[in-house]
Amino acid sequence: MSTSITSFADLLAFLNKHTDYERQQGGRTRDIFDLERMNEVLDRLARPELAYVTAHVAGTKGKGSTSRFLAAVLQSQGLKVGLFTSPHLERLTQRIEINGVEITERAMIEAFQPVVDALEREKGGAPDITFFELLTLTAMVAFQQAGVDTAVFEVGLGGRLDSTNVIQPLVSVITEIGIDHTRQLGDTIEEIAREKAGIIKPGIPVVCGANDAEAQRVISLTARDNEAPLLMFGKDYNVRWLARNGRSVTFTTDVRDARYEKVQLPHPARYMAENAAHALCALEVMASEPDFLPEGMLDRDRALDALARTAQPARFEIFEGAPVLVIDSAHNELSIKAALATAKSIAKGRIVCVTGLASDKDIEACMRRLAEVADGAVFTRYYSPRETAPETLAGLYAKFGGKAGSTEEHPEAALETALEQAGEEGMVLVTGSVYLAGVLRPAAFEYAGL
Repeated sequence: MSTSITSFADLLAFLNKHTDYERQQGGRTRDIFDLERMNEVLDRLARPELAYVTAHVAGTKGKGSTSRFLAAVLQSQGLKVGLFTSPHLERLTQRIEINGVEITERAMIEAFQPVVDALEREKGGAPDITFFELLTLTAMVAFQQAGVDTAVFEVGLGGRLDSTNVIQPLVSVITEIGIDHTRQLGDTIEEIAREKAGIIKPGIPVVCGANDAEAQRVISLTARDNEAPLLMFGKDYNVRWLARNGRSVTFTTDVRDARYEKVQLPHPARYMAENAAHALCALEVMASEPDFLPEGMLDRDRALDALARTAQPARFEIFEGAPVLVIDSAHNELSIKAALATAKSIAKGRIVCVTGLASDKDIEACMRRLAEVADGAVFTRYYSPRETAPETLAGLYAKFGGKAGSTEEHPEAALETALEQAGEEGMVLVTGSVYLAGVLRPAAFEYAGL
């Protein structure tokens, strides 16, 4: 008898019966990655992901914001656009968007039911399918049901064997690569780059935003082996003439034969300009496909307008107050370093961090970065089995010379402590975990009176 999903509670109950490697201690290792299940279920669903054109985005840092920028500029061209990202901040439905709007619970149920039906047509009901695979399948069905023209899929983890890697995209995008998820992806830049480069498909153009020379080498060789045209950041497209104007940046970028002048982003970080450039390069690639654009021609002015209005939740998201409060989802050394650099460039007073970190990260490297910049730090929990004990983080922070470190068991209490320590001219930076960002983002809205 088929399982009937009639409420969102039913949906959550079904999901929670399946392994969630995003929250599991240790995470999923390479020896149990497998795309066979995904392809089997998609076959039963009559391949919903083939009903629209796709773009695929991987990377250690910047893949989420690049995906969001790409979805926005595609929508600016009159296309109906789906966006699948992970993990969510506050609500599961935030992972699936259509034309910039979060899917409703009812629409998610309607997309989830066919997935459940397809699973239960298999003997045993595919008990080993994972939480993330179920959500990926749900997004693919939801986009088909909504009749999207195109969809942007952000890789969950790695690339080569990520459940999103069953799509046949019009363009593959690989953003900055660094050391992260070593248990799953490898201990070196070369190993990690090889996993990310696994999204490269034969003949499909690749936009490469990696700055590391070893990562560039691996991606270049993989593209060559797949006869995939490669567009490299710094060579085939770039960011030039960048200026920060208070809480925003303006820059010019050359993408292939086009120049985008005075691109404005409502964000103070240079790395956001690079992510927007990756998205514009991917847009140019997709727009060159015959009959892809509804109006035939790419309207670059509309793309610029879309970028200027694209918010990036929990990506150095600023909430006004005294002190200023920033919610940031940086969760590895590379992204924490970038977030701290941005904080230092715009803060008028003390920078006090509220930090939680997963135990499978390079904790010492992250704490070293924090100690270099922060004027204070409050370490806390965020209700996950993967989290590191606040006392462990505080000890490492002190080891590297960190100033005014303390611990709080509850994140809301940690935020209150940090706001007091920063002073009216200061800044509180919540960083270290997407889950911590999600826990404290509602409090940030309340703090700013939004």
